Amino acid sequence: MLPHLAPMLAVPSAPFDSDAHCFEIKWDGVRALAAVEDHGWHLWGRAQADYTARYPELEILRALPAGTLLDGELVAVSAGLPDLGRLLRRHGLVDPWKIAQARHWCAVQYVVFDLLYDRGRSLLREPLWRRQQALAELGQRQALPGVWQAPGVVGAGQAYYTAVVALGHEGVMAKLLSAAYRPGRRGAAWRKIKPGRAGRSR
Repeated sequence: MLPHLAPMLAVPSAPFDSDAHCFEIKWDGVRALAAVEDHGWHLWGRAQADYTARYPELEILRALPAGTLLDGELVAVSAGLPDLGRLLRRHGLVDPWKIAQARHWCAVQYVVFDLLYDRGRSLLREPLWRRQQALAELGQRQALPGVWQAPGVVGAGQAYYTAVVALGHEGVMAKLLSAAYRPGRRGAAWRKIKPGRAGRSR
């Protein structure tokens, strides 16, 4: 059975350039980890909150190999940008009928940025660049509608940050390519770069 890990967290930072880091969009959504096992699938967030029943359309994840554990962000896109307010209105639903109808007014995408277990094998101690490579290979083998890997760049973090914020995004994540995944830990291996360096942690 796959472990129900807590997500790895970031510390605030100013924009910077580094060939040792991958820079990704900081998606303004709800953090979620997803596990796929022989008996089914499971979706959860911080403090182990169970999200599985809230997003029934993500049962499509069951098409992935058993033993897969992903880390990512649930995002509702409106006019090309994440709409956190609309997502949170859906996220709080508990009535099964309302949840079933919610996909029609709040379609959700699962933006995946890390692969923690691959066919039951732990990748937690592998460097980020290897986990990203394994995630890309998984996506090539099994593409799923509404589930996609977060894009990123290496090196030009300041220019990427400027471009991303200009488009209207919340900010950028900088992740050390050589870093292992540390569940539930906050550290400088992951840095969140936002205007004013304020806001929620990821």
